[in-house]
Amino acid sequence: MTDELSLSPYRRVPADARELFEPEEIEESRRYNRPQERLRLVRFVLTTAVMLAFVFGDAAPRLLDALDLRGWVLEVVVVLVALLLVDLGISTWFDAHKALVWDRQWEISTQTGRGFAVDVVKNVVLGVVLTCVLIIPLWAVVRWTDAWWLLGWLVFAALNVGIGVLYPVLIAPLFNKFTPLADAALSSRILEVAERCGLDVREILVADASKRSRGGNAYVAGMGKTRRFVIFDTLLEWPQDTVANVAAHELGHWKHKHIRRRVPVVLVVLLVQLVATYLVLQWDWLLEQAGVRELGDPAALPLFFLVFPLGSVLTTLVSSWLSRADERAADIYALETMRDPDAFEDTFRRLADTNKADVDPPMWKRIVASHPPIPERLEMGRRWRDQRLPSG
Repeated sequence: MTDELSLSPYRRVPADARELFEPEEIEESRRYNRPQERLRLVRFVLTTAVMLAFVFGDAAPRLLDALDLRGWVLEVVVVLVALLLVDLGISTWFDAHKALVWDRQWEISTQTGRGFAVDVVKNVVLGVVLTCVLIIPLWAVVRWTDAWWLLGWLVFAALNVGIGVLYPVLIAPLFNKFTPLADAALSSRILEVAERCGLDVREILVADASKRSRGGNAYVAGMGKTRRFVIFDTLLEWPQDTVANVAAHELGHWKHKHIRRRVPVVLVVLLVQLVATYLVLQWDWLLEQAGVRELGDPAALPLFFLVFPLGSVLTTLVSSWLSRADERAADIYALETMRDPDAFEDTFRRLADTNKADVDPPMWKRIVASHPPIPERLEMGRRWRDQRLPSG
């Protein structure tokens, strides 16, 4: 079997977690992750039930009738705020339990109660602003033409690309402080890796992620002049060879233009969701059950938000598969660039430990995940070593 076939980004590398991790490590991974999976299911069921009650209990029409507002834009804003508050009432408990209880017990979270509350307020304000910026133009199109799904897609596309460009410089700094990497030796090492990759990295920024978690990560965000390379401050205590491997992986995404390539995928997903939403909302009976006569009524917004995610069911498996392929491509790039399978393996063992990753996920979790399971990535590193460094 050739190298290209055995280490193709589009082909998973079969791996048995029991051959790569001790039984105690696998059991610990399960004890951390399985209760969280059950809570996520409870959260989904509860959120869906509340949303159904909100929609078919005519909550939005009743609210707008009671307030007797003037102007559809103001009505849209009121309904959006009401929906966000309903979601906040459900999600806050689950998020607080994870950050302030569960992850603290497992010594992952460093979040404080005050810090959590501040993040909630920031997320609410940001959520209201971004949702209004997205939905008000969309609803103007909905009220204007039956071809709203197509024009609405153009609105969504423009705003999604805009947010992608502006996220590193406008949104991310609301939640983290970013400072230039002060460690001259580590900075030189990462810049050396970037030069080896043929990429122009002018500045390496450090995010103060340790104020919330001990988990490690790094990323390249933004496009064009807003693109930046960021590492979490939790990585600064890792061996430099390991951090350099992390950098090579992230630079691999950049080299392969994964961010740019992912934009069309996101836009196709949005189009499918909007077409599916349009088709479902042609059903007059559904509108009547939601207490509205036409989709352009701002009171129909909750119904739109209930139906809109259904289109993603058709695309989730494909987009997740493509995301895993991108991760494998970045892994292979890191191996070929650094030629250091020991650092590659150390990277994922540290990530498995600090992030409490599920090292033996069930099949359903594997096919919807955006990243390959860590055992598969470790096995990829070992295969690369056997093929490229047979004498080592």
